[in-house]
Amino acid sequence: MGADNPLRSRTFPPVRYCSALALAIAVSLTAPIPLLASNGDTPAATAVDNLFDPFSPYGRQHALLREELERYRALASGDHWQPMDEGPALAPGSRDPRVTQLRSLLMQYGDYALEDHDAPAHAPDEYDPRLQQATRRFQRRHGLPDNGLVDDATRSHLNVAPARRIETLTANLVRLRQLPRELGPRFILVNIPDYSLRLMDDDREVFRMRVVVGKPKHATPQLATRMTRVIFNPVWRVPQNIAVRELLPKGSANLTANGYRLVNHRGRAVPFTRGNIAAIRRGKVMLHQKGGPGNALGRVKFVIPNREAIFLHDTNSKHLFKKTERAFSHGCIRLEKPLEFARLMLAEQNNWGDRRIEHYLNTSRTRGVPLEQPLPVYIAYWTAWVDEEGLLQFRRDIYERDPEDAARAAE
Repeated sequence: MGADNPLRSRTFPPVRYCSALALAIAVSLTAPIPLLASNGDTPAATAVDNLFDPFSPYGRQHALLREELERYRALASGDHWQPMDEGPALAPGSRDPRVTQLRSLLMQYGDYALEDHDAPAHAPDEYDPRLQQATRRFQRRHGLPDNGLVDDATRSHLNVAPARRIETLTANLVRLRQLPRELGPRFILVNIPDYSLRLMDDDREVFRMRVVVGKPKHATPQLATRMTRVIFNPVWRVPQNIAVRELLPKGSANLTANGYRLVNHRGRAVPFTRGNIAAIRRGKVMLHQKGGPGNALGRVKFVIPNREAIFLHDTNSKHLFKKTERAFSHGCIRLEKPLEFARLMLAEQNNWGDRRIEHYLNTSRTRGVPLEQPLPVYIAYWTAWVDEEGLLQFRRDIYERDPEDAARAAE
């Protein structure tokens, strides 16, 4: 691709502008340290103010986050915010002195509205239905199970100090500059801390699924690229470090039984000899797993060209999608609904009918299908954003990037 093509594969941060379109659909944020003083007069605060002026071309999402940043600055500068005390979980209907603290925090965060005069009266220490509704809204905004139970996890999010939220919001404002100016009318958006993939069309979400992303030690990178190919029954070309550290110690008999083989640089299968195994470390031989039901990549793989060799794929570990936090991979992105996604991509991008799609889905061969209309793909790291309903969302900073990215605001 040409050097001026905004969709060439790359890691962030290369491009300095974000589109209003893309940012209105955003995803993710949370972190530590009081980067900005509550009075907003520190060099870092001044730098943020200068960098994100009202005339900057970063889009509507940027403006919304700026408003939230000012709100949290005001909250940090006052003396009303106090963390909730430790204690047993609070369940709806219970009576506890800490209920008053819970109500106060949710009121300051905007989740608990002031009661109408006609509303039934409740004791200040009673966990009443209105407070339960506010708690569930808070939980949804933080990616927690919205069960209304104020357990340790919910209390931990309630007790994040405004100064830390300021840092989080600042980090995400900085990240907005790392996307292309225009994302296009239709694109795929993966938000790493939200563990989600969304297909967007003219500001509308038309498809969503859960994803598994890389562990902190195998962090999934931020990318701007395109989806170019769908591969059925993909062969897994095992990365050298995974082959040496995790698979080869299991023994050649175990590997052979699970469809693994050694392949030399000419593409020919070679036996599991001591010399060939040693050649893996020198890059002369690779470990491959043939396509099929037991393959680690599952039934289908989606190619998104990039230098880090990241791709989207099916998985046999379906149970992981039931977990709230899903950072378990070596960097690639595992999909909750890969076959449904493949059907959608081939029907839309290649104009395939159901019969042809099902034929490829049911084949046992490894077959690649180029997309006639490659689709833009953006893998972002957003730990805070304002959603389509105007609600400020926060997610855990799983890779602990917020402090460093927030500090860049002062550069």
